[in-house]
Amino acid sequence: MGYRLDGKEVDIPGKRMAKIGTGKTGDVYKYKNNALKIFKKDMNPPIDLETAQYLTEISTERILLPRNLLFYNQAFRGYTYKLVPKRGFGKRMIALPKEEFVHNVKMVEQDVETLSNKQVLLNGIEPSNCIFNGEWYISDPSQFTRLDMVSTRELEMLNKYQIHMLLTTMILSEVRKLNLGPKVEKQIRELLELKDDTEDSSSFMDSLIGQSESVKQFVHKIR
Repeated sequence: MGYRLDGKEVDIPGKRMAKIGTGKTGDVYKYKNNALKIFKKDMNPPIDLETAQYLTEISTERILLPRNLLFYNQAFRGYTYKLVPKRGFGKRMIALPKEEFVHNVKMVEQDVETLSNKQVLLNGIEPSNCIFNGEWYISDPSQFTRLDMVSTRELEMLNKYQIHMLLTTMILSEVRKLNLGPKVEKQIRELLELKDDTEDSSSFMDSLIGQSESVKQFVHKIR
């Protein structure tokens, strides 16, 4: 037996499959209209089969979860997930109009609420898990964990805390490219750290940016 995807034998990796990414746990290819992650041969799957199957049953928009599972000789070796269009790659999140920026954060938060209701914890997400093409996506759920012993509210707070830390890192990375100096970066970090644990990042950022047209304009104003 060879590779099987969604119960069907497939030629993977095929000659027409373009590699679109490489990570610690595997390579990502374009497969038809999807992204396909294939785990490295010399390591165990970074996500267990039961968790991967559970995630396929959850519907999200911006946090990209497994859809069809890949097997090789009956062993779990990867999964497909939504392929994000390349158009718009290279855009900066901090340059988005305020309403679009806040909307992007809100969309991710809605997925976080969905995952929290399903007892899923986001583990160790970082900028390398993010895709931004004018819309903010988080990919590669290989460290997501099911936690049945934590209340939904506690789990949601943990997940939203991680989202805000991720957002802070992404904003600071883009601010650094403006070459405004370490003093401004420190000010921005301190402002972003003022968010209360019970407050959503979308509401906090909406209030923080205030009348500025974008995060970028807000940063220049406080320089």
